[in-house]
Amino acid sequence: MKGKLLLVIIWGLFLGLHTWTDNLDALLSNQSVSFTWVPKPHFIEFFYLTDIALIHQYFIMVKLGHFLGFAIMDLLVYNLTRSHRNAVAVSVALAFFTEILQLFFGRDGRLYDVIIDCLGVWMVYALLTKWKR
Repeated sequence: MKGKLLLVIIWGLFLGLHTWTDNLDALLSNQSVSFTWVPKPHFIEFFYLTDIALIHQYFIMVKLGHFLGFAIMDLLVYNLTRSHRNAVAVSVALAFFTEILQLFFGRDGRLYDVIIDCLGVWMVYALLTKWKR
């Protein structure tokens, strides 16, 4: 049980590192991590959709990272609790939490990223429920 909980915590920290570092490009290319705190973010930016068209060289990898990162989180939490309800609740809450916190770290926390995260969670839920039958 402690080992499973430790895996969930480590994976949550891994997601946090990739979520809150100032420069994702620097993290991916140079393994450089830095943080900047923004005490009064513009929360309306959470709902922006226009920047989804600004595709950068890591766009697919980043969005796939959202999908797979939260799929793995859901699987780990399910493995810990053996409850789909708990796994989905924790994973979706973490998806919202990380995206909102991005606004405080000078990053672009977006609702559409929460949706991508939730699609990864849903995929695990669907596969596990189908597999159990």
